[in-house]
Amino acid sequence: MDPRETSQPWADSEPHPNFHMVDVTDKAPTKRRAEATGTIRMSPAAFGLVRDRKLPKGDALVLAEIAGISASKQTSNLLPLCHPLPLEEVRVHCELDEPSAAVRVSCQVSTTAKTGVEMEALVGASVALLCLYDLIKMVEPALVLEQVRLNYKEGGKHGIWKHPEANLESVVAQPKPQSSPQRLTAVKCAVVTMSDRVSEGRSEDKSGPLAVDWLKDNGALVSGCNVVPDDKKRIQSTVRELVERGNRLIITTGGTGLGPRDITIDALQEIATKEMRGVGEFLRQKGSLRLQSAWLSNSSSFVLDKTLIIALPGSSKAVAEGLTALTDLIPHALHIVKGGNHG
Repeated sequence: MDPRETSQPWADSEPHPNFHMVDVTDKAPTKRRAEATGTIRMSPAAFGLVRDRKLPKGDALVLAEIAGISASKQTSNLLPLCHPLPLEEVRVHCELDEPSAAVRVSCQVSTTAKTGVEMEALVGASVALLCLYDLIKMVEPALVLEQVRLNYKEGGKHGIWKHPEANLESVVAQPKPQSSPQRLTAVKCAVVTMSDRVSEGRSEDKSGPLAVDWLKDNGALVSGCNVVPDDKKRIQSTVRELVERGNRLIITTGGTGLGPRDITIDALQEIATKEMRGVGEFLRQKGSLRLQSAWLSNSSSFVLDKTLIIALPGSSKAVAEGLTALTDLIPHALHIVKGGNHG
């Protein structure tokens, strides 16, 4: 048989490429964000028409932004191995640079998903630039598209990545999530880190200060972080003293694992009025979406007299995620502990 007639033209040469989408089945959805930028340069005369919105085909800036948004949502149809994602926000912005006779385009995309949105940002910025090219070319064919790049991406296990040449202000300038009302205004709180290593100065306490900052951001009155070793009597005496000082909320970090010195939960169980196990189950369920080993945590919550105690792991990431997950529950729990109703 003539090899040209075979249905597999690669049959006696190189093997067929094994294209496939990356399997993200077991990955946990996280907040994803990315920004891509690019620039189109033109003559000063053409720039004046763009600036004054007098191009023959209409307002190039507005149409380019619409085109970029639309294209970003079509990324998985354009790039065969991209996962289709339900985008939660796409922002395309055209910025005029008169001294350079150029327009700088930025595309910011965000969603909550198992994979990132950098390609959606790049497609959005690229198509917005192409739309500008299409609208300007009839008055100025000598156009230059340049510096299309990903400025940053955020989310997943690697956190934030920034392009080394990107203007960091572009990241800082991103619209931040609206800050929630200060739910703990004037509530007296305390933070305790349980750790032999930190108390002996062999390790830096990162989780405790993080909890302090979170409480202050929510309006709480908190003086700082107390550090005690993994000693049951020291833990108990410190917590009792903080309760006697009138603290209504105590956040503890550390000592919730399986190690022989992880005794925080045992210590608190012995002195607490009651234990609220549901808080621990809630934290483990939330944490397991990102890390299966979260089920091995012994996090919990307790009431001592009329003080709420929340025991979190020693990991700063676990503390940040735990407090974020409990943002709405903590004020309500404080209300109930004080004697309020469930309404």
